[in-house]
Amino acid sequence: MPPFLAVATRSDVTLATLAQAVADAREPVVFKGAVRDWPAVKASQTSADALIDYLKACDNGTPAATFRQPTGDGKYFYNSTIDGFTFQRGNLPVSVTLERLRKIQNQTDAEHIYIQSAPVKDHLPRMKAENQLPAVEAEPRIWIGNTSITQIHFDLSENLVCMIGGEKRFILFPPDQLPNLYLGPFERTVSNVPTSMASLENPDFATHPRFADALRAARVADLEPGDVLYIPYMWWHHVVSSGGFNVQMNYWWNPALDIQAAGGQPMQALVLAMLAVRDLPEDQRDAWKGMFDHFVFQKNGPPADHLPPDRRGLMGDMTFEQRLGLRKHLGKNLAED
Repeated sequence: MPPFLAVATRSDVTLATLAQAVADAREPVVFKGAVRDWPAVKASQTSADALIDYLKACDNGTPAATFRQPTGDGKYFYNSTIDGFTFQRGNLPVSVTLERLRKIQNQTDAEHIYIQSAPVKDHLPRMKAENQLPAVEAEPRIWIGNTSITQIHFDLSENLVCMIGGEKRFILFPPDQLPNLYLGPFERTVSNVPTSMASLENPDFATHPRFADALRAARVADLEPGDVLYIPYMWWHHVVSSGGFNVQMNYWWNPALDIQAAGGQPMQALVLAMLAVRDLPEDQRDAWKGMFDHFVFQKNGPPADHLPPDRRGLMGDMTFEQRLGLRKHLGKNLAED
């Protein structure tokens, strides 16, 4: 396996300047120590027990989605027949999970436990109040666990990962590596988006030969408490959490949310295109590819510049109301077909 290129690192960014630094970023970047002054990070620098005590003091008792793997390697993934998963899911108060993690944090054969993507405002409101990112308008989510592996996937959002306790390694792949990642089923996913079936730990190049190309394009970021990692929209990432206890908060946001609120999710459009276009004869697919390239991806420039602005309709700029109305009309037609 080739050595990974390191993600760019900046050490000149503070809490006050982080939002602007992210706005200027075009690729993944690590902001070293940007949240080092958070109370939660300071607690972690005392000890894992001190961080656990801090989190328990912030807990309001609301059960959180909690993943458990009694045996195994800590990889949250499909089972061998791809009809289930390697973990079990339940809802437990955060403090209950924290005490379990405290008890087993020094055991080498401990079960794997993971609170995944719990909204901080719903479970740890005091933590949200005391650990903030100025000018970042997104609701934080918290991830708490011990050793774990999250398989290669992407997020339909911009992402800021703020490391609070323990260590994590992120392996990142640009969006153009999609053909080299061999995705699993759309209908049954590990974390709500399609996941790569290629193993980073034990690559099988006979089954996934193009994965070798993906590895050559990969980048690595190793995070310590206080570090922040920016992951751009739809960059693939593989996450390895190490040690007996680790905690991160992350912020997801999408600057195109208003467009999607009116027009729908791009993933829905992709699935509909798979239904309506993918299985057409090749000559018809080629014709529709030209239509998508011209009208959707605008590879030939704006497609309606030859028309008066008030006659461009769907090909021109649309208001929120026009988008929403067209989406409702399309949904009605689809339901009637």
